[in-house]
Order: sequence, then structure tokens, then C-alpha cells
Amino acid sequence: MSLNLPLILLVIVLVGGCSDDGDRDSPEAPPKASLPGVYAGVFPCEDCSGITSTLWLRSDGRFFFRQQYPADDAREALDAYSLGRWSSIVDEPAIELRGGGPMQTFVQVDRDTLVMRTHSVLEHRLTRDSTTADLSATIRMEGTMRTIGDNVSFTECLTGFVAPVSKGGDFARFRHQYRSAGRRSEPTYVELEGRFSWLDDGSLKSLTIERFITVKANGAC
Repeated sequence: MSLNLPLILLVIVLVGGCSDDGDRDSPEAPPKASLPGVYAGVFPCEDCSGITSTLWLRSDGRFFFRQQYPADDAREALDAYSLGRWSSIVDEPAIELRGGGPMQTFVQVDRDTLVMRTHSVLEHRLTRDSTTADLSATIRMEGTMRTIGDNVSFTECLTGFVAPVSKGGDFARFRHQYRSAGRRSEPTYVELEGRFSWLDDGSLKSLTIERFITVKANGAC
């Protein structure tokens, strides 16, 4: 059997060329499992020196996001917090944060870098930080309280976190309003400002009510 040598060489060149183009145009995305961790950076700001930002992506699909706005002549320094759930976007190296405000999207540039999608021409970049996230601050939250005997548990609406409630802080005012509303052992919707405490492994230890706001008998997450 005779072989057409020029035709064989042409096929080899074409196949090799297609393979090279594919490698250049479709780089391998970082594995999704590498996403959880703490990311930090300073976002640009039109009327301030920058917004110090820290994002904690937990391996259980929850997130905490802290943004620190510096003081200026018109306002005092402000720390803003958000929490909720994060998820990967299918067929795209990016994640979505869904919490109490507008959804936010971050593109995973590499294993250690996230860039927030915004309408600004300035880059909003966060880089993986080896330090432990400090999330002991007081955050406004909504959820349901349930009492069983002397024990009280709180289920946060956005994350689904369930935490035992400490009897310190503003607990007495919660208990008074809870009983005044005629709620005994059934879950009840509440609004509060509270602070989570964490174990060394990152699991949730307890919630301390710093300021109890209200009980809403007909409220729901």
C-alpha cells in the first residue's frame, strides 16, 4: 500500500496547530476547592483614601464581608458588614455573593486573587491573606429565636447559621419582649445587633446579643 507523504505531513501540521490554539485560548481555571479562605485589599474610592476590605469565604458556602470606610471632613469612620452565601458560576471562573443587599460578583484571576466586577474603570482587587479573619464585630442580623427550657438558639436568615445564645449582653431585654409577645417555645422572628463567637477550627460557638431590636410575631426569613 502506498502512502501520500505530503498529505500526511499536512494533516500533522493542522492537528498540531489546532491543539496549540486551544491551549492558548482556554487556560485551565484554578480548582474551585481552592477558593475558601480570607482575602484582603483596599478598594479605590472617589472621595476617600481607599476602602479596606476583607472577605471570608467559608468552605460551607457562607461568607462574611467587611468594608472599612475612612473618616473625612464630612463623616466619621464607618465599618460596613454583610453576610450570606456564596456559590461558583457555572462555566466561568467567578463566584456570586448573595446577602441582604445587591448580588456581588468576583472573578477568580488565580488561586490567590479575586477581582470584583464593578462599573468602575479602577480595579477592585482582593488577595489571599494568611491571617485569620476577625469577625467578632457587632452586626445587624435577622433570624428566628427558639427557646427550649432555659436554652435559646438563634437561626440567622441569610446564612442559616444556628447558634446558642449567650445570656450576656442584651439578653434580658430579648427575654422580656419574647415573653410579652406570648412566645414560649415556638420559633419567633427577631431583629437584633449581635456578635458571633468562633472556635479555633472556624465553627460557630455562640451569639451574644449586643442590642435587641424587636420581636415580630408574624415575621419570617
